[in-house]
Amino acid sequence: MRRHAFECPVCQSEQSVLLPRSDTSSTSSCRECRSELEFLPDGDTVKVGATDPAVSQPPEPASDSAPPAVPDDYLRYRGPPMRKRTVTGGTRAITLLILAASLAGLATAWGVHIMPDEYDGLQQVKITIEVVNATGPLDNVTLLVDDTTANLTAVKAGTYTTTVNSGMRTLEVQAGGHRSAWSEVFIAEQDADMEPTAGVNLFQFTLLDGDGGATEQEQSVQGIWRGMFAWCPFLMLAFSLIGLGGAWAAWQRSSFLAAQLGALFSALALGFLLVGPLLGLIALILLQRQKHAFSFKTGKHPPP
Repeated sequence: MRRHAFECPVCQSEQSVLLPRSDTSSTSSCRECRSELEFLPDGDTVKVGATDPAVSQPPEPASDSAPPAVPDDYLRYRGPPMRKRTVTGGTRAITLLILAASLAGLATAWGVHIMPDEYDGLQQVKITIEVVNATGPLDNVTLLVDDTTANLTAVKAGTYTTTVNSGMRTLEVQAGGHRSAWSEVFIAEQDADMEPTAGVNLFQFTLLDGDGGATEQEQSVQGIWRGMFAWCPFLMLAFSLIGLGGAWAAWQRSSFLAAQLGALFSALALGFLLVGPLLGLIALILLQRQKHAFSFKTGKHPPP
């Protein structure tokens, strides 16, 4: 016995059958259409035909008035049965999530950009100043806030308190026989009974002996504030714009990768701190479940 692969002449399905090694003909039935088939050995080949002539008879050629809808040289479709593509709301929900996260990022970027101006003069904040030199705490110092002399209250040697307006402020400390020191600080709104916290409402200065120009002294935490005001709005804006592009790709279902990047960057935009990242994360999870709805190369939706 030998196994022979063949194509049913009736339903064109591909099958295989066991045939004897002799030159005698044999019969079998198609497993798909149940048609009776006859196998005729012809040298090294085997001819397959239907035992019923009416079944094996080829269709009549199309007339001139009705040309064939499908050319004869087109390959026959052998995949799963075709079905109409259903439009679901999955990609639309993903689009809305990415869009909301991106818009939240844009709003937050604008809020961070205008924060110094918004906080300017919004509240009277009590701050503490600590001044030392090479030998220890320093008495009899003068504090200038935006080039205006402030009223200081001595708490102990080298420690003073005063009240200033919130917002970006320039603090300069002066003392006789010493070089001045200054710092640009951002003073945010805070509770009236807040304990002195370095870089927030407690600022420390070390004055150098002798004459010379004023020295700039970095305050803890303030570098983070300035970096946030300088870079965060730009980065949030860029990430949000990428997110908007991903939302458009998700709406068009044109690129899974673009939608995925849009969801990721919309989360990184940190819209409203936690809201944007949460929406972007949900969009990323849903994208994995809707991957089949996107085209990867041609821009056309793939078949179901």
